Amino acid sequence: MSSEKQGPKAASGKRQPSPPGAEPRATAGPTREDQAATVIQCTFRRHLARKELALRRQKHEEYLEQMEKLQREAFLALVQREREVVRRRREAEAEAERRRQEERRRQERLLDAAFEGNLAEILAVLREVEELLTREGVGHDEAGLARRRQRRVALLECEDSGGNTPLSEAAVGGQPRAIQLLAEQGASPNCKGAFGRTPLYRAAFGGHLEAVEVLLKLGADPRVYADDGSTPAQVASLDAVVSVLQAWDLSLTEAMLQNMEAERQRRAQEAEQHKEAEAKRLNLKVQQLAKEQQRCHKELHQAYCELNRRIAEHEKCERRPAGKAQLTLQAVRDAETQVDRLRLEARKAEETLALARLELREQTQEGGEEEEVPGLKCQVTELHDVLMKDVGDRIRADGRWPLVIDPSGQAATFLRYRDTNYVDTVNPDHLQPERIRLALLGALRYGKPLVFDLREMDLFPAVQRQLEAVQQGLAQELLSRRLLEQDRYLSLLRPTDGPEYGPTQFQEARLEQFRLFFVTQVRWPPAEQLQALLPVQVQLPSEGP
Repeated sequence: MSSEKQGPKAASGKRQPSPPGAEPRATAGPTREDQAATVIQCTFRRHLARKELALRRQKHEEYLEQMEKLQREAFLALVQREREVVRRRREAEAEAERRRQEERRRQERLLDAAFEGNLAEILAVLREVEELLTREGVGHDEAGLARRRQRRVALLECEDSGGNTPLSEAAVGGQPRAIQLLAEQGASPNCKGAFGRTPLYRAAFGGHLEAVEVLLKLGADPRVYADDGSTPAQVASLDAVVSVLQAWDLSLTEAMLQNMEAERQRRAQEAEQHKEAEAKRLNLKVQQLAKEQQRCHKELHQAYCELNRRIAEHEKCERRPAGKAQLTLQAVRDAETQVDRLRLEARKAEETLALARLELREQTQEGGEEEEVPGLKCQVTELHDVLMKDVGDRIRADGRWPLVIDPSGQAATFLRYRDTNYVDTVNPDHLQPERIRLALLGALRYGKPLVFDLREMDLFPAVQRQLEAVQQGLAQELLSRRLLEQDRYLSLLRPTDGPEYGPTQFQEARLEQFRLFFVTQVRWPPAEQLQALLPVQVQLPSEGP
């Protein structure tokens, strides 16, 4: 009985130890099926690895080709822009030289006519100036009349190689009627020419009695000394001229000098008022052009949104068996054409605004050079060192996040192909608050740059508004870097984010690798952006690729 009871128990129990002296059993190896499965898995994984490697190589080649294409296009655009600038500069210089030559010819004609007493020629020269101002658009209102007077007086006070004015030439030529006409038009009777000699000095020296009398009546001062220390009375060649000069009532001269000084001050005040009015007009013009640029940017933004919507519709139709892909593809092409047209209009508006600002700076005497954007400068090949590595700690020392200014678009392509969280601000889906929150959290969690591509528009305020929609005060905290202090970024977490975004998953080492970049193709960004961000201007190489 005991053996029967123990039999099953022994049979179903644990394996009995081998008797002493018995050899241990050999461990069974993998079966043929296991070996075959291993070979299949290794082969399949090798196939996937090769496929992934080929895909990455293809993407890398596409990236290099696109960068080369963009660089070539940007270089050609730069060459074209420089040629256009040189052409405009040459045309402006040629036009300025032509005007200078015409002005010199008018001055020579006026000087000769004054010396000869040719009143008709004097009036003809003055009439030419009036007609020229009319062609330039100068009106006959108060501002226009002031500008015409300034131009006329400037012509009447022109000088020859010796520094003598037309009125002085009329005096030395003994032409009293020419002297009277020039003085009535605004010429000064006390201007000094060669060797400090006044018109009265030259008329007295030449013995032109009638010219001396006219000059005295017009306010010429007989007490003015020349460079040699002599007065008109001392160099007069006729006794009659000396008698007139000595008998002249100086109180009349004093009264006329006061009137001339008052007139000079009035002209100076008038010129200042004209300058202020011109600056105001140019400032208003700049404001109007800025509004026009904003309108172009708004239309371009709407066109981009429409393009993204058409692309999404086309992708949906491609996934459907009976989709109307051809119709949606044509809609995408039409939207792309609209975007290209509006992009050209926006670029033209930007250039027009830049020229108006240049004219305003020239008017306010702030320098006529091309507007220089402050901040850092680098080439596309140096973006990794400047942005990612921050060689020299220039960005950290400044304290502001970079604003990459690159009209060619190469910087945006460079950052898009890097390991970054890229936000296309012209895509409405990318600007959704939840998507921005996740992009920001992901960049903080994994130590990656967060890139906002502003394209050719001023979308920086829109980005700020969307950041505020994520969390009140987030825009300022992010721009000032306060979000990275004292775990403030944890306020962005939501219960639905999952364990990978748990508070313990955010490491200090990765937080230090976080970057925030704004990329724009606008050549002259608004002043608000230049103050809030650190400009990094991307320069193209001087030679072609």
